[in-house]
Amino acid sequence: MKLTSKNLSERTDTLYDAIIAGGGAGGLSAAIYLARYGLKCLVVEKGKGRSFWMQELRNYFGVDPTVPGRELQKHGMETALSWGADYLRAFVEDVTDRSDHLEVKVKVGKENSIYPVFKAKYLIAATGIIDILPKLENMQNVYDYAGFTLHVCMICDGFDMWDQKAILIVQKESQIEAAFVLSWFTPYITVLTHGLCEVSDAMKQKLKDHGYPLIETPIAQFLGENHHLQGVEFTDGTKIECTTGLINMGSIYHNHYLKGIPELTWEGENLVTDEFCQTTHPRIFAIGDLKKGVNQVSIAVADGTLAATKIWRIIRRSSSPRKWVEQLTA
Repeated sequence: MKLTSKNLSERTDTLYDAIIAGGGAGGLSAAIYLARYGLKCLVVEKGKGRSFWMQELRNYFGVDPTVPGRELQKHGMETALSWGADYLRAFVEDVTDRSDHLEVKVKVGKENSIYPVFKAKYLIAATGIIDILPKLENMQNVYDYAGFTLHVCMICDGFDMWDQKAILIVQKESQIEAAFVLSWFTPYITVLTHGLCEVSDAMKQKLKDHGYPLIETPIAQFLGENHHLQGVEFTDGTKIECTTGLINMGSIYHNHYLKGIPELTWEGENLVTDEFCQTTHPRIFAIGDLKKGVNQVSIAVADGTLAATKIWRIIRRSSSPRKWVEQLTA
């Protein structure tokens, strides 16, 4: 059932088998499997996550490479609902461990918000990350190219940058190391710091040794048309030509709601999990970009399958086998 502020009170007394925080590819995969296992689950999706902004899936097996991420999400949501999952557009605020279950507080609505609390035996954390983009006075100029010819994932889109004139945008010196990986796909790389960091003499020499120009002047705007990048103009009026680019400025992890759970083990901003995506808290699973691993849709979908299956196994093994009563009483 699709929940809204008008009908969610019907579910606040429900003890879900699992609540899924995040309705991207991983979260919806988990919901579909949980629902087909006959388990009660709720997907809480804040909207416009990383997969939503993917303009073309390109390397996801089974769909046309031009299908955008939002279409995959729409199809996944409709499928999960058809199998009996609940779905709510809301923002997960906090998770509280009540020993025998978890309480999940959510924020519904940007204005006149309400904060209902839902209960579940298990939580699947699938809220993922969002990539940091360069801040310009006109952010629409960034959105016109990000996800099209200005990429955020080398694994996803390196092939599309093959032997093109590329820019690499960073905000820390350590992120410049990506240039020497991106060179697998193209050696025509110009590194841009957008005026955000100091670059050491050693790194400057390393870039020079590879023939990669370094520009530390802030970006004024990206140039091009119809989402196709053609160049960059800087605040000093200078311009360079380029046809593609990689933004490597780091990511924001949507994991704040788990920071108060002391049993969880972290490596940086990633949660440590076992082979079934179960964290060091027995009732909490982490999938996709929140756990250690490769940030890919295909991985997140598989993680959703693993987490849902482990939850089903735990619940099934604690339940008695169903009996054919009529056969027994005949």
